[in-house]
Amino acid sequence: MSGGISARDHDSGMLAHMVSAKLAIATLALALAFAVLLATHFWQLHEAFQESLLAKVQITAIRASDALKLRERQEATEILQSLRGAPEIVAASLFTPEGFRLAEYHRDNRENSPELDTQGTWWTMIQRQPLLGNGQIIGHLVVKASLDAMARRLAWFFGIGLATVLIALGVAWSVFVGLRRKVSDTEADLRRMAWYDPVTKLPNRNLFMQRLREAVSDAREERRGMAVLFIDLDNFKLVNDTLGHEAGDVLLVTVAERLRGLLRAGDSVCRLGGDEFVILLHPCGRSEAQTVAERALEAIGLPVLVYEQEVYVGGSIGIARFPEDGMDATALLRCADTAMYQAKDNGRNNFQFYTSDMNLKALQHFAIETSLRRALERNEMLLYYQPLVDVETRAIVGVEALLRWKSEEFGTFASSDFIAIAEQSGLINQLGHWALKAACRQMREWRDSGLSGLTVAVNLSPRQFHNGDLMKQVRDALLESGLEPGALELEITESVLIKHNMEAIEKLTELADLGVKLAIDDFGTGYSSLSYLKRLPIHRLKIDKSFVQESHIDPDDAAIATAIIGMAAGLGIEVTAEGVENEEQLAFLKQAGCQIVQGYYFGSPLPAEDLAKLVRQVRA
Repeated sequence: MSGGISARDHDSGMLAHMVSAKLAIATLALALAFAVLLATHFWQLHEAFQESLLAKVQITAIRASDALKLRERQEATEILQSLRGAPEIVAASLFTPEGFRLAEYHRDNRENSPELDTQGTWWTMIQRQPLLGNGQIIGHLVVKASLDAMARRLAWFFGIGLATVLIALGVAWSVFVGLRRKVSDTEADLRRMAWYDPVTKLPNRNLFMQRLREAVSDAREERRGMAVLFIDLDNFKLVNDTLGHEAGDVLLVTVAERLRGLLRAGDSVCRLGGDEFVILLHPCGRSEAQTVAERALEAIGLPVLVYEQEVYVGGSIGIARFPEDGMDATALLRCADTAMYQAKDNGRNNFQFYTSDMNLKALQHFAIETSLRRALERNEMLLYYQPLVDVETRAIVGVEALLRWKSEEFGTFASSDFIAIAEQSGLINQLGHWALKAACRQMREWRDSGLSGLTVAVNLSPRQFHNGDLMKQVRDALLESGLEPGALELEITESVLIKHNMEAIEKLTELADLGVKLAIDDFGTGYSSLSYLKRLPIHRLKIDKSFVQESHIDPDDAAIATAIIGMAAGLGIEVTAEGVENEEQLAFLKQAGCQIVQGYYFGSPLPAEDLAKLVRQVRA
């Protein structure tokens, strides 16, 4: 980082130097222009002064000609005294042709009367005017004028001009200083944006990778170990969805402060983005990394007060070590990320050290996801159907459509083997849309072939349910297949109701108004509020198989299943029990009042043709 910042500082210094140099050049140019203007003004004043003085001298010479001819000293003196009206004239002398001074004038006693040969000085000007009579020189008038008035006007002009120049320079300098301060502040903001997370104020990915590369280089030279802990918060999205993004930011800031408190000298923590944090431990051995990971899980697990409400989250941590797991920064971060996903797969709220097997699993995950993206194009997706059986009559009253993937590369996958990957990659919307259309089309074909009275249930993933095109997808599937809405049942999980209550109610109401039946799948595992059931247009509850498998021998499971069946009956909602595998389970469910069951006791999921044969056999 130091190299990047020093380069920025150098660029900033160069910019300031360039602006200062240009300002100095502008100042010099302004001073030169002012000097030229001052010289021009001086020249204009000097010429105007000379012209004015010459005119006064000429007038006085004309008036004094007669007195000079007659050698009238008194009259000549009075004429010279009239020069008092010209304050710039300080003395004057009237001479005969022979050089005799006939009369003189001086404004005060400090001034000496000028002689014929008197020369001007820097602050005085001598003006000689010959007096003519009958074409001959009859005398000379010598006038001494002071340049003080002109100097005062020039000084006033200089003062005003200088003040204007200084004000202009002051304004320019203040603007420059202000702009430089703004540029400096902007550069500081840009540095913070480039190197630090705006929410938690922790280093961001850019700064962390710089520090990680430097730490790897130091560890390689010093032959010492180091570790990278990749942390992902569990259930953070639930906080954002339920309490809002501002609450999520409060949670992130709190977690950041707690993680910062775990650091030693030389360690770093950063926020990569979203709910992901990374800790760099340098130097560090395996036991130290484990200790920090345990303390981090403990710190993250403490309650956070958000808007007067206590919020709990956990963390999944992946640990990669140098040099065992990677020899460069990118490899270490990738391995820690892979180990973090393994921690999530292991139940979350735990930490895992990276192993080479994890990388293989990640590569397999990537390969499956890549192949899954081409599955629809290759027509590799198909539907299997599991019967829904009436407990009293043992008749097949409907089917549940289950997605299967027959991959050319990897073989056949049950939905549980690839749905999670499809959810993470966003492919679930395409797959769910295809399954919905295929199930409606197949049910229409069965009905046309004489298998009437059946319904088909299709699972909707949470992401597909919240897709803005769901209503259009359902309408299009029914319209294209010609299937009546009452023959289609859509299954959603309780998690949909937990995260988006009002949105779920509105969307379920629209679907119910369309005539489609609605079911809550895996009921009892999502901890949803029972108060929502009476507000939802639900037709069916499906008891999760975890409560069915030991219901005939476990009193707790039996009590839960019985309570669900009784509650549903009171609300006028049908019940289907999943995972029925033996006669004892079926007998218990029948006694408890369950109407519909499904499970391997009545057969495994079958392709469409085999399911049709089974229905005909049962009906026969």
